Amino acid sequence: MCVRYTLHKTDAALDAISRALGVPLETPEWALPRYNVTLTDTMPVVAAAAGPPAVRPMRWGFISPGERGKIRPRLLANARSETAAALPTFRKAVAARRCLVPANGFYEWMASGGLKLPYLFTLRGDEPFAFAGIWDPAAAGVPETYCLLTTEPNELVARVHNRMPVILTSETMARWIGDQPLAADALASLVRPLDAGRMESRPVSRFVSNSRNQGPGCLAPPDEAPPQTELDLA
Repeated sequence: MCVRYTLHKTDAALDAISRALGVPLETPEWALPRYNVTLTDTMPVVAAAAGPPAVRPMRWGFISPGERGKIRPRLLANARSETAAALPTFRKAVAARRCLVPANGFYEWMASGGLKLPYLFTLRGDEPFAFAGIWDPAAAGVPETYCLLTTEPNELVARVHNRMPVILTSETMARWIGDQPLAADALASLVRPLDAGRMESRPVSRFVSNSRNQGPGCLAPPDEAPPQTELDLA
């Protein structure tokens, strides 16, 4: 699952989405650089709601129907792409509320020597991208929310984690976003893991492991060199 990502170059990410969709998108004043995005954060999301795609502020974390109304509802960061279209919590959103979540990279943690060591995954050359997201409308005091779809990992991510977020590029963004159902084969083609050859990864400081920490320190090299792994040798 993906529970942390970075959007520290918002302009670049939204420009990439704008070009892919052929619509103008501007970075809102409230969308400050975020190096360590986590659940409950309000982030820019590109969605088409009764009009052309636009940037909307949404809170990360779906709330299932059974959790609504609770003082501290369980928040869902991710939905498995293989089953989301059939599950009550996600079904309507997969059919009619597919969105693009701009990003510059995401983090996963590798267990090693009793520690959890963070790795940053990006596209080669730090190319910006978007996660395949779904969103829920505001209701009963809850703002608009979003979650990320996940899929099987490619060869690069599999060395650290058994799932990865669905990554969309300029070739696939326009095919994902929308408010009309996708045919099963079209959906399946869009949620496949991105080719590992288009990605790269590197270990980063354990500073990012604390969800309260922000700033460029989240992307810094490890303060202590982690044990050498297959990932480092690739």
